[in-house]
Amino acid sequence: MFDFRYHALSLVAVFLALGIGIVLGSSLGDSVISQANKDVRSSLQHDVVNARNDARTAKEAVSNRDNFIAASFSRLAGGKLRNKRVAVVSSGDLPQDLESDVRTSVKDAGGTIDSVSQFDAKPDLVAISNKLGGRFELLGTNPDELRPLGRRIGRALASGARPAVKLESAFPDDFSGDFRGADAVVYYRSNDDRNGEADRFEAALIEGLRQSGVPVVGIERSEEDPSQIPFYVHAGLSTVDDADQPAGRVALAFALDGASGNFGFKNTADAPLPPGPKR
Repeated sequence: MFDFRYHALSLVAVFLALGIGIVLGSSLGDSVISQANKDVRSSLQHDVVNARNDARTAKEAVSNRDNFIAASFSRLAGGKLRNKRVAVVSSGDLPQDLESDVRTSVKDAGGTIDSVSQFDAKPDLVAISNKLGGRFELLGTNPDELRPLGRRIGRALASGARPAVKLESAFPDDFSGDFRGADAVVYYRSNDDRNGEADRFEAALIEGLRQSGVPVVGIERSEEDPSQIPFYVHAGLSTVDDADQPAGRVALAFALDGASGNFGFKNTADAPLPPGPKR
């Protein structure tokens, strides 16, 4: 009898201990997990706060840099384009904000915009040649004559010859300005698709602009994708890959003044700005 009670009490004690252990373990486990969750949340919140602060600091640093460059424009490039006229030519639509940036750069450097000429990425060359008339009229209908057509138009846009004035009269939405002749040319190329005919005409157009003997600078925005810099370089142009940024506007003024090279911050750039004068 004594043994039975002893064993019974032992069993009760064991089950009681197990129950107490389970309760305590569960409570302790919940407490540990709860604390771990709190620690993780606290760590993540701390990381988020730090990331936001870092982003804010970086944004302020970029803003301060751009403000400094903009304030320094007159010291860096003021007068670089004094009394010079600049023609703007684009293949495809020229973004209004980029055109505004170009105008600001030219104006702040002391120059003026002579004209703005925009060709479609796939221009109607027959219509263009017919509007020009005379010796141009047959060029747009013959694929073998695309090069002479493009070269003649390019030279006319840069020099301000009569064909440029005819284009303004025939296509006022795409050609505007004085067309009195330019001392430098800004060239922009959109990312639109082109066919072989358009490519041949564009190559000839750039060739004609370069034959005018003035600096021709290919530009794009800092976020342009895909970049057109390789195309410009292949065409023999100096380039500015961040013409929408204060540093790019400074570089553009130097390039239009005759500095050769590829300027900006992309991996195709030689340097952000042309080198200073040697002393």
